[in-house]
Amino acid sequence: MADSEQQIKKYRGNCHCGAFVFEFEAPEIKSGVICNCSICYKKGYFAITPGVELKIVKDGGTIKQYQFGEKKWKHQFCSKCGTATYGTSEFFDPPMNMGINARCIQNLDIWALQERHVDSTAHPPPYTPPTHPGPLPSPQSIPDNQGTLYHGSCHCGAVTAALKVDHPFESQSYKGMLAECNCSHCIRGGYVWAYPTKDQLVISGRENLTWYGFNQKIVRKGSCKHCGVLVLAEPVPIQEGEEVSEEMRKFREGFKDIRPVNLRVVNQDELDVEGLRRGGRVRQVRRAGEGGEYVNP
Repeated sequence: MADSEQQIKKYRGNCHCGAFVFEFEAPEIKSGVICNCSICYKKGYFAITPGVELKIVKDGGTIKQYQFGEKKWKHQFCSKCGTATYGTSEFFDPPMNMGINARCIQNLDIWALQERHVDSTAHPPPYTPPTHPGPLPSPQSIPDNQGTLYHGSCHCGAVTAALKVDHPFESQSYKGMLAECNCSHCIRGGYVWAYPTKDQLVISGRENLTWYGFNQKIVRKGSCKHCGVLVLAEPVPIQEGEEVSEEMRKFREGFKDIRPVNLRVVNQDELDVEGLRRGGRVRQVRRAGEGGEYVNP
């Protein structure tokens, strides 16, 4: 069947918190593009260009725009939950100038779609990773002259990180879990998680993080308030006098020394996250529905 004869479907998408909801009609989505340019890589975009106009169903005023370099692209993300929604380009005329993050589309199994990988790193201007100005981690479990040190940041550089682990993530000697999760929030960002201890990770620029918690709000996730890149997750602090269940208290206690970090923030010349995914080093964890069902707005 020719493309022009494909059945048209109606799609609906949203940021995770539901402040921004959109719809569009297009042929059935069967594939998407994974680009390794600096912004697509860090935000985990799974891009589609259907060549149609978006119908904005709801706009809660949380969408923020991020531009960089020559500012030919406008990248939209929710400033509350960090979800990257879509981007528009000056290189093409509407509606072909719009790229939608398919991860935002409701009831679409991203892991079942065909991935088309595009190498855009050679396109000018080159992206220069920000320098981490803070101290380096010195975990007690790893001697100073051993281990592997990684550096990273959000895209704009307002938040930087340094991470030290016992062995390179690519090696078989690294025994920690690397995972991407299909829960309602993680799937929208394409996050690839590692789970170092608190003293293995140093974050600089925490004042530039926006924290987002949902469901039981045991864990909160921090993304850069300027560019929207998600950096890490941590336990939600217990407020003085707060009443919590024994189950929740035990979970927080067991989680207090773990600092899940999104490996997409690590500099690409130090770690190829997409290579880890394609090589089977990253475990796909299906958690949809656990801890309370997410309801699409």
